[in-house]
Amino acid sequence: MLTLIRNATVLTIDAQRTVYADGAVAIENDRIVGVGPSERLVEQYKDANTVIDARQQVVLPGFVSAHNHLGYAVFRGRAEDIGYDSTQRLYLPMSAAMTRDERQAIGCVAIAELLRGGVTTVLEMEEDADLFPTFIESVGMRAGIGIMVNDLNLEQLAQGNTVFDELERDKQLRQAVQLIEQWHGKANGRIQGYMALTGLSSSSPQLLRAVRETVDSLGVRLSAHLGFGESALVKKVHGMSQFDYANKHGVLGPDLVAVHCYEVDEAETEVLAKSGAHLAHCPLMNQFRGEIAPIQDMRAQGMNVCLGIDNYFSDYFELLRACIAVARIRAQRPDVLSAPEVLELATINAARAMAIDKDVGSLEVGKKADLQMVDMHRYGLTPTNDPVCTLVYHAHAKDVHTVMVDGRIVVADGKVVGIDEDSMIEAAGLASDSAWKSFAAQHGGYVAQAPDA
Repeated sequence: MLTLIRNATVLTIDAQRTVYADGAVAIENDRIVGVGPSERLVEQYKDANTVIDARQQVVLPGFVSAHNHLGYAVFRGRAEDIGYDSTQRLYLPMSAAMTRDERQAIGCVAIAELLRGGVTTVLEMEEDADLFPTFIESVGMRAGIGIMVNDLNLEQLAQGNTVFDELERDKQLRQAVQLIEQWHGKANGRIQGYMALTGLSSSSPQLLRAVRETVDSLGVRLSAHLGFGESALVKKVHGMSQFDYANKHGVLGPDLVAVHCYEVDEAETEVLAKSGAHLAHCPLMNQFRGEIAPIQDMRAQGMNVCLGIDNYFSDYFELLRACIAVARIRAQRPDVLSAPEVLELATINAARAMAIDKDVGSLEVGKKADLQMVDMHRYGLTPTNDPVCTLVYHAHAKDVHTVMVDGRIVVADGKVVGIDEDSMIEAAGLASDSAWKSFAAQHGGYVAQAPDA
């Protein structure tokens, strides 16, 4: 099966940042076989089975989101004003209130939203993340998926005590390993299993060592929240600094996708960079906590920095703008982090963090045909004086017209192929209402009481 996309503006995101103003992409089955000027490729592939006229559209790689909690869409409108206490007062308590069916209904809507907005790959880590691979496979997305483990006793946590529970640790580790064994490498290689950590203050030394042993023995990758406002708590619980604790028990390394890292000093930044770890920077989420990760310092030390959309957002273009805005505010300079740079964070850098950059992240011959087509004939996008800057500063998820993964069209005319959107959205709303009803019954309201209150 040979498909030719012609008459488009093509942003390759290759090493030279090549842009074809009148370009084309040729796809055979699931891989790109040609990228270049439209006139040349039209002649070269005149026997194409399918020809897509992409006039007034920009074609670019699908976005790769290196950090997601799909079921956490339940927190929309509840968590934005909570500040630092969201983990202890919302996220962990909700894990005991929400049913698996409720999480699945909400998370499936999040998957569809992201895919519809040009996100072709996610790194999903969450309690009960094993709920999502079947739906991800069916809609055609690419994903790394891991059960987000901790071994806290939640009843004790509600009383203000940090107590680690061996039974809980064993249960969550079993669930995490089962997901990997069932799904790693499945869906034509589109799904990869991960190990994932909630954080350091919620993880015992025994858990961290078990996670490292599992990562090494199964040959998978690891993602973990680090440096996200728990430094003092890690010191209190474990008696050492956060990165000393992480390093001592095998968390850091080149197979780690570290998440957030806005609460790090210069020495910790250096430790992180030297470990070879990658950073999933989540500026859209973190800006509501008043936090900005020092990504320019990290990049200056050679660290691979990429982007993650995180919890309850769905428009990746907003993430691009948040990334630029917070970097410039932190530096107090308007020339920090250009539009071409942030597109690399969103595509090839994120693919590199997930160790899939040989296959995705740029439009180059031999790579998988994971791409999005953005309709520029829209309010807000015309005139398109510069396609890169216009996309980064002005586009939205609603402007994405077509999405391909593995050469298969998974979004057509702004609709995810093969799903009933109305029914799915309705089910997610009902599931959220039910989950919050249970939460309020357990905690007397929509925010759990602070342990020291």
